Amino acid sequence: MSTSSVRAAELAVIGEVYTSTTLWPSMQTLCDDYDGRFVGSDNERNAAAYIAEQLRRYGLSNVHTEAFDIHGWERGEATLIANGHPLQCIGLPGTPPCDLTAPLINLGAGEPADFAKAGKTAKGKIVLVRSVGSHRLEKYARSVKAGCVGFVFAGPDLGSLPHTGSIDFGGAAPLPGVGIAQETYLRLERMLALGSVSVALNVQARLFPTQGLNVIGDIVPAGADSLSGDYLLLCAHYDGHDIAQGAVDNATGTVAVMEAARALMQVRDQLNIGIRVALWSGEEVGMIGSGAYAVQHKAELKRLRLVFNCDIVSNPGPLWMGINGVDIERVTQFFRELADGAGTHSQVHALQITGNEMIVPYSDHFPFYMQGVPALMVATPHGQHPGMGPHTPADTLDKVNVHGLRTSTAFVARALLHLAHDPAPLPTRQASKAEVQTTLKEAGYDVLLKAQGRWKF
Repeated sequence: MSTSSVRAAELAVIGEVYTSTTLWPSMQTLCDDYDGRFVGSDNERNAAAYIAEQLRRYGLSNVHTEAFDIHGWERGEATLIANGHPLQCIGLPGTPPCDLTAPLINLGAGEPADFAKAGKTAKGKIVLVRSVGSHRLEKYARSVKAGCVGFVFAGPDLGSLPHTGSIDFGGAAPLPGVGIAQETYLRLERMLALGSVSVALNVQARLFPTQGLNVIGDIVPAGADSLSGDYLLLCAHYDGHDIAQGAVDNATGTVAVMEAARALMQVRDQLNIGIRVALWSGEEVGMIGSGAYAVQHKAELKRLRLVFNCDIVSNPGPLWMGINGVDIERVTQFFRELADGAGTHSQVHALQITGNEMIVPYSDHFPFYMQGVPALMVATPHGQHPGMGPHTPADTLDKVNVHGLRTSTAFVARALLHLAHDPAPLPTRQASKAEVQTTLKEAGYDVLLKAQGRWKF
């Protein structure tokens, strides 16, 4: 049970978050001054410098940036002409340039059954799919395997704006891809109902080698000089897409981590293990930054007790948490009890937790889970603006729910305070290579990871 001093520290942390005068200015700075923060861009590099400066101001130790190599991508013009009708589209990050004409085939959700039904008829076609069901990259991998020559991707909601999302397969996307609005998808669907549709697809893009930057800092227990023993990792990605401010995805997660770190620095005397803070770049093109860190710091990972990843944490509604690893029952129960104590007016009161039955290989906790480290992702997935959310040009500052962001941040800070004070609920061991491999195969992700060159077993 919490001691009175820990309870006092908890109340102090909550007060710091809810009365913060830095939370919203940080959101404004990331969104207005460093628009998009696309990896490899000037905005990304300037945002990294700003984040590092803030962490130093908050008193964190060992604040620095770490560079990693990445296949850079820069957007150019993209056009899609269907049976002579020009339609709006945008290039998907990682797409190679192209100038091609081919028949269009609509495979709906683009699930395995859809491709199986199409059979060999998909070969040589430009495939049209929607963002429902499995992840974009899974649909893309199926399109590559089916021999398609182009990939047209639409958002899931009525009224959705053109959707973006990386199709980077290690810097060598095998076929060009564009994103379209939901109405454009419906129009193409109507055209196909009347007969065959020929699509002329022209995409301009520049591919080049560059580097991204991760920002690292440490919260060390009072009296300690460094993060020498066991530690927790609190993280989020600060990069976004180049078509919007990247406000909800993921300036919210970035600011939640920065604010939680600032609050936790005020109660270091209650910490018995340290907390490393990491703001990653390259998440939107394949978790490149966090993946590079997990490889470069592999020797340290045996001391890492838990990865706590914040990805989209301002939407109203229940907080969702996915926890992956072995021996996770105690920490799962800990989070449930922490949420129950948050009060009935808190969005975390209805905390939804899943375990290994739901693996999410599309955010920055996943590279650590691949190494066997217990890892979780926390998110508020239900936005107020269907069709105008993350991965669209409408991911802007006005979509951020400030109360939701403060509530999520307070929960994150409380959780890290208690776990760093008393690590007893944490998993006592990491998953073996065989255990991770089996879990991923059971979840059906081995095919995708192999196609991406990320299957390390």
